[in-house]
Amino acid sequence: MKKILIISMLILLAGCASKEPPFDPVTAFQDAEKNMLKENFEKARKEYQEIQEKSPDKSYDAALMLRIADTYFGDEKYDEALVEYQAFLNFHPVHKDAVYAQYQIAMCSFKQMTTIDRDPAPTRAALREFQTLLRKYPKSVYDEPAKKNISACLDRLSEYEFYVGRFYHKKGAYKAAAGRLDNLLLVYPGSSAERDALYYDGLSHLELNERDRARVAFETLMKKYPSMKGRVEPLVEREKLVKN
Repeated sequence: MKKILIISMLILLAGCASKEPPFDPVTAFQDAEKNMLKENFEKARKEYQEIQEKSPDKSYDAALMLRIADTYFGDEKYDEALVEYQAFLNFHPVHKDAVYAQYQIAMCSFKQMTTIDRDPAPTRAALREFQTLLRKYPKSVYDEPAKKNISACLDRLSEYEFYVGRFYHKKGAYKAAAGRLDNLLLVYPGSSAERDALYYDGLSHLELNERDRARVAFETLMKKYPSMKGRVEPLVEREKLVKN
């Protein structure tokens, strides 16, 4: 009997020793925040997600949802981050940090912009989301950086259009080149690609024997960019494009 009692007590003590302390979401959140500061994003993400799993009332907590999105962004996993920021906006559309989430959605695409010879889809997406931010959250703290990034997006898109237009011109597809460059000049006035676009636009129209349109392009080029006169004036005189 005594032996049985001792065994029972040992089992009871072993059970008590192996029992884990109750999960504390506050402590877990603090630990995750420390890892965020250290840029241990994956570890922090797992800790935030553990809080969601073990504390059902925190599943759609605004701070947790935003932090998880930030960990993906910090890890440069922009597609995953975008999904999480959008989920935050879906569940918390009027939250004080909604404007931040919208800015980060735009930045997820902005960070994925590539060179001008690649698909400009991320640039177009970034432009659209920055414009959405200005429309939905006027005069926010992100107003100026959003406008600056919009300008960068427009320049990148204009450079892409010029890249394609010049490619057509060099291939002898002058009609396609002129169409592309005409559109660039209409949609992206004053862009970083405008000067070169005007030059190749004039050349393309000249090849198509559209002399009036070529003259207008060259005259506009010399007026807006006087440094191009030395290159363009001899061409205009040689081709007799001077307006009577």
